[in-house]
Amino acid sequence: MLAASIAIKGLPMLHLEDKVAFALQCMEDFDVQHLPVVKEDYFIGLVSKSDLLDSDETNPIENIADQLVRIGLNGTAHFLTALDLFTKHHLSLLPVLIEQQECVGVITQTHLNDRLAQFLGVAQQGAILVLSISPLQYSLAEMSRLVETNNAQILQLNTFYDEANANLIVTLKLNRDEAGAIIATFQRYDYQVVHYFGNSPLNNDIEDHYHHLMNYLDV
Repeated sequence: MLAASIAIKGLPMLHLEDKVAFALQCMEDFDVQHLPVVKEDYFIGLVSKSDLLDSDETNPIENIADQLVRIGLNGTAHFLTALDLFTKHHLSLLPVLIEQQECVGVITQTHLNDRLAQFLGVAQQGAILVLSISPLQYSLAEMSRLVETNNAQILQLNTFYDEANANLIVTLKLNRDEAGAIIATFQRYDYQVVHYFGNSPLNNDIEDHYHHLMNYLDV
């Protein structure tokens, strides 16, 4: 999904001549900490509630123009880029910009969370496996093959590097609620299954084995 396709309209866009009191009321009405400031629909910057609170309410926003933050998201960017900007800059919303820096809407934190949940398929039923593997062992083709030999499919796959043990943590969302046979297959091929969430009593056994292993390694 492109950023422009999920941009929402309806939130106010402020102007330099608007009073601080008006901007604060808009933020209160829409429950946000930031709002875009524009000039003839062209983005100038983001004003934050904290900066407004430090200014006299009768002043125009122009008086704090040097404190505006020029952070926006290109409408042709993938929407996940917004997640990185939200995290880095602690924003409550993000302007979406097209050519010539025209602001066509915003992405709020709540809206982004909804789209992210949809993107990850969190509402879909299915077991979740968490594997810990060496980066050299990582093979998407092999993991797919092991799942598919059990008449199942991978709906979603995510990875991150665990610096503590120099392993990749791979999370698989499957299209089945019960994955006992799939777990057995992974273990047969020397994959370490550290967590399992689904309709199977194996969950507790796997986590127990994992904690025993961690305790052993700490000795």
